[in-house]
Amino acid sequence: MVPRIFDDMNFYITPDRIYIEPIESNEFVIVERPNGAISLHTSESKAQLPSHGYELRKICGVLGMVRLISGLYLVVVTHRIFIGLIDNEPIWQLAGSDLIPLTQTLTHLSEAQKEQNDVYLAMMRQVLDTPFFYFSYGYALADTMQRIGMNAPESNTLSLCARSDKRFIWNIGMLKDFTHFDRYALPIIHGFVSINDVIINGHSLSWILISRRSVQHAGTRLFCRGINQDGEVANYVETEQILIAGQDRVSFVQTRGSIPLFWQQTPNLQYKPRPQLLTGRDHRLACTRHFDEQCKWYRAQTLINLIDHKGAEEVLEKAYEATISALANPLLNYVSFDFHKECKKMRYDRLSLLMSRITNQQDSFGVYHMNHDGKVYSTQKGVFRTNCIDCLDRTNVVQSLIAKRSLEQTLQKLGIFKLGEKYIDPSSQFDAIFKAVWADNADVISIQYSGTGALKTDFTRTGKRTFKGLLHDGLNSITRYVKNNFYDGFRQDSIELFLGRYKVNEGEGLDLPSPLAASDVKVDFRKRMISTMVLFEIAVFFVILLYPTEYSMKTGYMLLGWGIVFALTHRFFKKHRTDFVDWPKLLSKK
Repeated sequence: MVPRIFDDMNFYITPDRIYIEPIESNEFVIVERPNGAISLHTSESKAQLPSHGYELRKICGVLGMVRLISGLYLVVVTHRIFIGLIDNEPIWQLAGSDLIPLTQTLTHLSEAQKEQNDVYLAMMRQVLDTPFFYFSYGYALADTMQRIGMNAPESNTLSLCARSDKRFIWNIGMLKDFTHFDRYALPIIHGFVSINDVIINGHSLSWILISRRSVQHAGTRLFCRGINQDGEVANYVETEQILIAGQDRVSFVQTRGSIPLFWQQTPNLQYKPRPQLLTGRDHRLACTRHFDEQCKWYRAQTLINLIDHKGAEEVLEKAYEATISALANPLLNYVSFDFHKECKKMRYDRLSLLMSRITNQQDSFGVYHMNHDGKVYSTQKGVFRTNCIDCLDRTNVVQSLIAKRSLEQTLQKLGIFKLGEKYIDPSSQFDAIFKAVWADNADVISIQYSGTGALKTDFTRTGKRTFKGLLHDGLNSITRYVKNNFYDGFRQDSIELFLGRYKVNEGEGLDLPSPLAASDVKVDFRKRMISTMVLFEIAVFFVILLYPTEYSMKTGYMLLGWGIVFALTHRFFKKHRTDFVDWPKLLSKK
């Protein structure tokens, strides 16, 4: 049995060293300041622990180390929230973290470097504060039950971090320094976890939903689209539904991910930028790499494409279908369903048309079913890979319907349904829990990718589309517009830094130029000028409206002049609108 990761620990900070002492162990590690060297010590070395001149804190996990301009920082977990149990292993949500500098002072930095270091710290905290990160000290939360079962017993000789699926460990880059200190290296996943103890027809069950966001090609909504040359797609999420009933464990997995072609939807202050299929790229090769990898992990794939067949999305729909046809992979089954056309005027009942088309595939894929002792009754032989444009709103609606059908089949197979029952009672408490959890899953994944909650969750929560839901979607759409255009450059940079795709070099900002210092003087001038003009125009407009009380020819000329200035401002703004977008600086995506 592999030892569990240490949880509650004493954290001693002295001028020269940092000591990490697990409360329920006789060993501890020392981290040297400022070079970050780590050494393991046992009970015979307890005398090395400081007796005075130290700051003592309590931590409940080590996420690793990251280098910023001032030097190395140790990233630790300070608070956690209990979510529930999976196979008697506690699952936790990250509720507090801290970045501890190994360098004691900033006197070696210039003023510009200090400012840049503060920006990098803000980026790290931006990601750590994004809901939600999860972890366990003994359960491989990054793996599905099928991967855990199929990899045993060989994987049981490996540490929790070593045997976990690296696609979903968000701090994998920070843990490199702790490679030889396995019991201190706490892997975390980003996504959504809900563990629910429920009763169906007198049976006590545990119903669990886990969504794991991939670290591959991760980013924000408009800056991270499509596929990269390695076959990795944006907003890739693996969602696992688990049912634990007595000795039985049943797992059903689905995936979502951006359309696996080279395309972009560049933010330009338009409400909905037109998707563009990029030319001069080998779409077929990248798509082949993607599905070769997917089939290795999940075997057969039913590709459910929910985007529009007409309008701005049409070019992607046709290109995706043509590419899959050209691949001629017998493990791939392409299903295209124009969600907006079929369900227009809030006719979401028409999703039954899609469900009837994929029934045979779902039956052939099956589920992973094992008992508590490890005996495997069946394995899942394929997955549904669902996408819309964002892989958020339409996608989550369809995934919840597929998951519900799988769950109903499982409940019937396990004898939990009453004789003759085939469906979950829509008036039952469990049905309400099921809908609420899937809607929460949609909101959380959407916040992580787009910055707002998901759209269309009124259908997921209630089973019908409502006018109130439409108003809520409108507010979320406006908020997405603001965040995606004016804030997501910083958020994209934060993800690049956190995942280690951008590495801060020693001497950055002094011996080496810092990308944070890059500034376009013309762009900054335009931003200031247009902001001043808009504020001036608003002020003048209200002056004209409020004074005088009687309108005259003079008032008309003032309004005409204001209109001309407004038109010129709008023309200038439209011509230079990309200058006002918040673009990433670390790994530019402009």
